[in-house]
Amino acid sequence: MNDIFSRIGAMLPDLKRAERRIAELILSDVDVVLRGSITEVADAASVSASSITRFSRMLGVDGFKDLKLSIAQARSAQSPFAHQSVQELDQRAISGGQLEEMYLQQITASLRSTYASLDAIALTDAIAALRSARRVRFFGVAVSGLMAEEAAMRLMRLGLDASYVGDSHFRRIASTLLGPDDVAVVVSHTGRSQETVEAAEIARGAGATVIGLSAPHNPLTQYCDILIGVSVYEEIDIYTPSISHFSYHYVFGLIAFHIGQSAGLDRSELLEKIKSGLAWGQIQSAEKENNFQKENR
Repeated sequence: MNDIFSRIGAMLPDLKRAERRIAELILSDVDVVLRGSITEVADAASVSASSITRFSRMLGVDGFKDLKLSIAQARSAQSPFAHQSVQELDQRAISGGQLEEMYLQQITASLRSTYASLDAIALTDAIAALRSARRVRFFGVAVSGLMAEEAAMRLMRLGLDASYVGDSHFRRIASTLLGPDDVAVVVSHTGRSQETVEAAEIARGAGATVIGLSAPHNPLTQYCDILIGVSVYEEIDIYTPSISHFSYHYVFGLIAFHIGQSAGLDRSELLEKIKSGLAWGQIQSAEKENNFQKENR
C-alpha cells in the first residue's frame, strides 16, 4: 500500500474523530483538498487547520503543501481517466472508445476506494445485526431505492424476513411498526433525501437498529446506529454515468456473502423452496402459451 489513498484507507478504522473527518474528505472529495487552502479544507472537514497539519504528519509528509503534492501524485498514477470528467472528452475521443475506458477506470477507482476505506467493524456489526433480526426493512428513494430493493431481495433469498418499502405512506407505517428486534437499512448516497432521513428517524424512535449506507457527515448519519460509510466522489454532471452504485452493490454483496456463509443456514433447502415457487409461475406461463396457441389455430 504505497499510495496515500491506500494508507489513509488502512488507517481509517483507528482514527480519532477529527482525523477521520479529514480522511473521509480526502477519499470522498479529493478536489476540495487539491484546490483549497488549508483553511478551506479545515472548514470543509469541520476541523481546525492545526488538525490538518497533524494529520499530514501522521501520513509521513511535512505539512499541508506536501500532503496536496502526495495526493496529486497518487491521483495521477491511478489512471489517466479515473478522475476525468466526460466534459473534458471531445467527440472524437468519445467515438474512439475513450469514454468506455474512462467509465471502466472510474468504476475500478470507485471500488478500490471503497475497499480501502471500508470500516470492517461497522461491516461486522451490521452483519451480526441482520443475522439476528426478526424483520429487516429497507428504505431508500430513486437510485438508492433500487439498490435497497435488490439488497432486500438478496437477503430474502437467504431466508431472512427482508423487504423493501418504497411507497411514502407505507414507509411511515413500516418504520413505525418496527421494534427492538428489528433492523432498518437506510440507503442514500447524499444522506439528504428527506423520505429516507424520516424513515431512519422513525425507525430509531421505535427502537429498531438502524443501519445506514451513505457518505459520511450528513443529516442521515445522526440516526444510524451502524454506519457503513461509502466515500466515493460522484460527478454531478447529469450526462456522466453514475459510478457510486457499484460501490454500494459491492458492500451489499459482502453482506449477503457473509450471511450466506453463516453456520446452520441450510441453503439447499432454501434454494429448493425458491425454485419450487418459481417453477409454479413458469408452468402457468407455459400453460397460458399453449392455450394461446390453441385459441389461435
